[in-house]
Amino acid sequence: MDAARASRLVSKYRNDLTSGFYETVIQGSKQILAKNDTEQPADVALYALGEAYVHYDFAGKNYDLSRYYFKKLIDKFPDSPLSSEARTYVSLLEKIDLKEKEIVSLEKEQESVAVARGMVEEHNFEEAVRKNLRILKDPGKGPPKDGALYNLGLIYAHIENPAKDYEKSQKYFRELVENFPESPLAGEARIWLGLFGVFEKMQQIDTDIEEQKKQLIR
Repeated sequence: MDAARASRLVSKYRNDLTSGFYETVIQGSKQILAKNDTEQPADVALYALGEAYVHYDFAGKNYDLSRYYFKKLIDKFPDSPLSSEARTYVSLLEKIDLKEKEIVSLEKEQESVAVARGMVEEHNFEEAVRKNLRILKDPGKGPPKDGALYNLGLIYAHIENPAKDYEKSQKYFRELVENFPESPLAGEARIWLGLFGVFEKMQQIDTDIEEQKKQLIR
């Protein structure tokens, strides 16, 4: 097939896709491939399938299938003028795939932190500590570790926690502020640290008053 005819066929497919005739393009392209998938116009058919499955208005769009057909075009027809555009599509689809995996991973991480925080609300402190410590041991330096540090700070400051430990609470809040200064939780951690500072000053005042009383009694 000459370049002019291939270009006309691509234009026809694109017009059909714009008009919403996705299944027509898909079926027509598959019929071409069923006859011969190693010679032109198989490259055009593969390209059309790639564009059909990536089309934003197509309810049946499938990025994996789109990438499959574009890669098949590149492999079987490296010299086709359509291969260059197919490579661009593949590159974009791989970036989309990576971004989607990052989003899924982040959602799972946030869900994990939320579960651990729910345990604090239910006063299941020991299990909450274990879950948050597991999050801190996971590889990587970003979220949800800021959430885990904040949860641990809350756990050890919680008035109803039998194992409350203000020193540990401050330690985790400081780690959050130092390691995740841009986290929205860092501001709350600073407030907690400020409250601990006031509390310690009050304790020191009480200690000084008791010492003065002892001196007077003597």
